[in-house]
Amino acid sequence: MERDHISQLQPLKICNGWSVVLNNLCSEKRMQEKCELLILQNEKRKAFIKVSYENNQYHIKVAGLKTDKIYEDESFNEIEQLLEELEYQIWSVGSGVLEGLQPLSQQIPNFLRLKIPAGWTVDYITLKDTDPKTLEANDDAWLFDFNQDLLQISHKTKNLLLDVGWYPEGDPAGSYGIELIKNEDWENPLEDIMCTELKELIKQLDYIFMKEMKNE
Repeated sequence: MERDHISQLQPLKICNGWSVVLNNLCSEKRMQEKCELLILQNEKRKAFIKVSYENNQYHIKVAGLKTDKIYEDESFNEIEQLLEELEYQIWSVGSGVLEGLQPLSQQIPNFLRLKIPAGWTVDYITLKDTDPKTLEANDDAWLFDFNQDLLQISHKTKNLLLDVGWYPEGDPAGSYGIELIKNEDWENPLEDIMCTELKELIKQLDYIFMKEMKNE
């Protein structure tokens, strides 16, 4: 995928621990006869998820890292079907079901869907798709969904850290704070952006990812 085409990526709900190895998954119908679209890897859960396209179908496989064990292998005609299964597998495998653990919730949390290119790892996420502009000042969401630790995504090769929080915590008059940190130098962020709207947050995150792709 061309470096300036991050806008074409399919946004996904993704939880802690997943690294994006490959991401060419977009919402447009595939034209190639055969191609790999997405590879996610989770070291903690010792598993990976691979999405490919072949014979006019989307294929999703969940398998063990460094093993031959395949946990799921399904095919879908439509991308909407694929995305539903993909987000379910991201959440359930990431929650530890392959190790016999039970997810905290059977329902996938309403995490904000993100367009994360290859090379980045989700260290933690509690960032919801709740638009602060739609909330009343006394809404409980301010207490639970708007704190200083909403999202942290790292790029190990570049030693980059993308951090998102809400400042001041729980304050309806606050704003999202986005920082891009290199070499753990929090005093001199590469990016330091404040915004109050969810759509602007999404726009700024896409901008940072696209800018870093162009720097490769």
